[in-house]
Formats: sequence, C-alpha cells, structure tokens
Amino acid sequence: MNKSIPEIAEEFINRVLGIASSGKKSFGQVEAAMLKEAKDFAAEATCAYINNLDEAILADKTGRRELGYTVERRGDERRLQTQLGEIAYQRTYYKKASGGYEYLCDTVMGINGYERVSDNLSLALVNAAKDMSYAKSSKHITNGEISRQTVMHKVRQSAAIVPKPTEKRHVPELHIDADEAHVTLCGGKNSEIPLISVYEGIESHGKRNSCKNVFHISEYGKKSDDLWEQALTEIEERYDLDGTKIYLHADGGNWIQTGFDWIPNAVFVLDKYHKNKAIKAMTAGLLKAEKKLYDREIREALAQEDMRFFDELALSLCDQRPDRADKIMKSAEYLKRFVSGISVCKNDPRANNGGCTEPHVSHILSSRLSSRPMAWSAKTLKKLAPVLAAGQVDFIGKREEAPLPALLRKAAESTNKAFRRRAVRQGAGLPNPDDMGHVPLSNGKVISIQRYLSRIQ
Repeated sequence: MNKSIPEIAEEFINRVLGIASSGKKSFGQVEAAMLKEAKDFAAEATCAYINNLDEAILADKTGRRELGYTVERRGDERRLQTQLGEIAYQRTYYKKASGGYEYLCDTVMGINGYERVSDNLSLALVNAAKDMSYAKSSKHITNGEISRQTVMHKVRQSAAIVPKPTEKRHVPELHIDADEAHVTLCGGKNSEIPLISVYEGIESHGKRNSCKNVFHISEYGKKSDDLWEQALTEIEERYDLDGTKIYLHADGGNWIQTGFDWIPNAVFVLDKYHKNKAIKAMTAGLLKAEKKLYDREIREALAQEDMRFFDELALSLCDQRPDRADKIMKSAEYLKRFVSGISVCKNDPRANNGGCTEPHVSHILSSRLSSRPMAWSAKTLKKLAPVLAAGQVDFIGKREEAPLPALLRKAAESTNKAFRRRAVRQGAGLPNPDDMGHVPLSNGKVISIQRYLSRIQ
C-alpha cells in the first residue's frame, strides 16, 4: 500500500528525533545522519506525489475513454537515479486506441521511457565532468552509483550555453587570443583543439591581473573559416565595432591567419610566450652574462625592426655555438617572419594590454583534456570543448516539452489541488511559536511529534 505524504513526514520526524536523542556527539555524525534522512524523505515524498498522479489518471475513466486509453496492466515499477538517490514508483501501462502503448504518468512528468537517470542528475554529472574524471564525477555526485560510461554518455548529450547580450557595447579596444590545446585521441593519434578568447584588455586587482569581460570559443573538428565566422558573430552581438581597435594575439599558425579574413582591421601581435621561447632558443647554451647581453640586443633589434643588426646577432650566435646553428637560424627565421607583430608593442602601447594565450589554453582546455595522461574520442571532444569554453552547460537529452492532453492536464491539476488542500488542512507553512503544541501533521491523529512539542511548550 502506498504511503501518504503526511505518513512519510511523520516517519521522517520520528527518525530525526531518534537521531537527536541517540547520543551522537560530533557534528559530522549528526550532519551525515540528518542528510541521509532528509534525502530519503524527499525521495519518498517524490514517489508519493507520482503515485498520486498515476491514481488520478486511472480514476478519470471518462476522460481516458474519450481519448482512447484503456488499462493494459497496473503496478509496473520504475526505478530512476536522481539527485535524491534512487527512487522507485508504480505506474499504469495504457493501450492506445490509435495503436501502441504509453505510461501516461511518465508523460505528465516529462520522463523519457528509456532514461534511468534524471535530467537534473545528468546536468550535475556533466558539470562535475568539466573539472574531473568521469569516475570522480560519479563519486562526487552519486557516491559512485553511476558508471563512468553513463557519465560519458551524459557529456555527449550536453551542449554549451552561450549567454545572449541584451545590448551592444562600444569599447576603445578589443583583444583576441588564439591558440590550441594538444590532446591525444583514442588509438594514440595526436590532435589539436582551437581556443579563441575575446576580452577588453587586462585589468589589475591588487597584485593580480585578469582579463576584462572575457569569453571563450572552442569547438573540435570545426573548419577554420567556420570557427572565425562564429567568433565574429559573437563579437558583433556584444560590441559595436565602429572605432574599436582590435588586436589579435597568437603564434602565427595557419588557422590563426584565417582570422584576419574575418576580423575587420585586426592588428597581429606575436604573443609573448612564443616570442620569448624563440629568443631563449637562440641564446641557449651561453654563459649567463652573454645570454643576458644577446637577449637585450635581440629584443631591441626586433622592436626597431632592424633586421640587418638582427641577422648579425644570429650569425654571431651561430659562430659561437656551431652545434646549435640550425636551431638558432630556425628561431631567427620565425622571429623575422612576425617582426611586425613584435614591433607593434613598442609603437602602440595598447598592444601590450593583452596576450594571455597560453594561460587561457591551460586553464580552459588543457587542465581537463591534456594535463594528465588520457585519451579522448572525437565524439566526446565535439561536445566537451564548447562546454569548457562557455563554462555553462545544458542537458539536451530531456524530453521535448509539449502541450499535455486535457486528460493529463486535468489529472495533474487535480493532484496539485489535492495536495494544496491537504497542505492547508495539515497546517503547512511556518507555525506560530505560540501554537507549537497544536501543529496538525495528520488528519486529527495525535502523533508523537505533537506530544513531544506539547511537552516542550
């Protein structure tokens, strides 16, 4: 026999009183016990609500007959993993006159017939999977009751939420960082995931700096033109670009060069990480004093675009370290190719107000995708990369909401009204402290909590 919510509430209160009088001393013990009882009560109450809804549908024989639903069988149990734990409820299976069968109770509740995990729990698992492994996500959210495979499937059913701005803003400058994270695919093949970060410059917060109003764009397997078109679309949705100076910070890769075909009048800035890496490759192996001298002279030559002096410095380094000549010249050619992206920082101070490509890639993508030995499937990366970039996730595996037939609306409304009437009758809401001895938690029946509260009063 199904319990009513007042009966469930009475049992819950008695269990809570039992914990309070059990002699548990530490906060941790009491907290764990109370949390378990609260979740068990919420799960039982949820089941009671669903069972009442199923009974309301079953009781409306006239409405079911008009819509052509006849009872096929009763008492089919369904188990569903939720944030409250596993819930189990009974529902009725109906045959449709038009053909086929349906659990009308599940239809009202918006529960897919094949799902074993609720939408809210699925969303919680995906949110956890942004920062930790599938196994740890399950452990953190469900104490390991959900398999890693299920968490992976939920990630593949998710989508990134991109907030839509309410109005366009005008800013004097915008900075775009473009780089990629290197990941390993299943089978051992290496691949890249692009990341585009857009922000209004760097602002200081005490000793820390941060990017102002930053947003990120990433998608695995997308063509360069499509990715930059998406970036331009999102930029134009947020900003009025009339008179805005745009700086594109990057390492000069081929897919990044495509961005200049899409971003109007963007100025290329060679990001500091790759510039410093190339300079260090040129001066590696020198004594500390010589390295410092060459480093300073190379930077000055590049800032002034003095290629004649820069070539002399490169040849001098080759003479001193002939064993490294190939590496020195390779780094020198890289710096010469993008010298205008280096000198702009001296000629235009605002170009220095950005350039965080490596930190962005590290924090947004690499910390989850490649900081530890792991391999990914392309199917998962297509879903996970946009979610990591956006930072917000939606679960799209849920049933599409559709208008309910009159029968189901009537059953849902009658169930809600019944519970509202019962709530009023049972004295729902915060009781007046002066009436604590007369809290009616059941239909006229004096239960233990009433006697307990009466004694307190």
